[in-house]
Amino acid sequence: MAVQIRNVAHDTYLLDCGRDPFFSTSNIAYFLDDEMPVLIDPGSGTAAAELLDGMNLLGIDLQRLSYIIPTHIHLDHGGGAGYLAQRLSRPKVVLHPKGAAHLTDTSVLVRGARLGRRELKIIFSPGHAVHHIALFDSLTKGLFCGDALGFLAESMPDVPFPVGLSPFDPRAYLQTIDKLAALHPEVVYYAHHGPRTEVDQLIGKVKDICLAFDDIIRRGIMAGEDDQQISQRILDYSSDLAQQAELPVFARVGISGYIQYYRNHRNNS
Repeated sequence: MAVQIRNVAHDTYLLDCGRDPFFSTSNIAYFLDDEMPVLIDPGSGTAAAELLDGMNLLGIDLQRLSYIIPTHIHLDHGGGAGYLAQRLSRPKVVLHPKGAAHLTDTSVLVRGARLGRRELKIIFSPGHAVHHIALFDSLTKGLFCGDALGFLAESMPDVPFPVGLSPFDPRAYLQTIDKLAALHPEVVYYAHHGPRTEVDQLIGKVKDICLAFDDIIRRGIMAGEDDQQISQRILDYSSDLAQQAELPVFARVGISGYIQYYRNHRNNS
């Protein structure tokens, strides 16, 4: 599939490499064209070669690429980072040190990077992963959130589900949501979906869903329910939100991380 390219903000491009055959999610990366160009969330290894072709279509000299920044090193976000870094001579891979062991020695961590007309502020955003970061763009007042503000599925584009794949920390996830909301972004660049401007509404929804999941699971554990019973309660709640739409796979699979966390922290819940 040819890469689909959209200009979604000033010198900010969405590169859609189609659906990943393994993760069954959209391979979406963001390219920031500036004096020091940046590629955010290069996606899985299967998307990496297509991304190279897509940037060529933009007329960009790939050897100018300065940074490759996966928000975290799960394969659907950072799997292609090493591939790209090895084939391009200049870019540095920026990520949290806890994720550095999974990539090459080109990794480096910075708190902020001035690219010319824009500055990227890097925010530590744990919960979904201990090494997760988000990026706030001064030029577009936009937030590249990775999976820190939930997953938007095609079947449920207005319901951001928390992505609770184990290991997962729902308390840190809630703290991250509040931290990112305090930045007051004007647009959120969702991974696997695209940019959205109804920021307060979506952040409020993902927080409400997180709190509801917490309550359902804690009550279930206190009542002596097993994992299957608790999972079914969450699926029933989620189905009501979905309004008969098909629940995304990530919403179903992600329940396990929530339950495991509260099983392990039962005495502190």
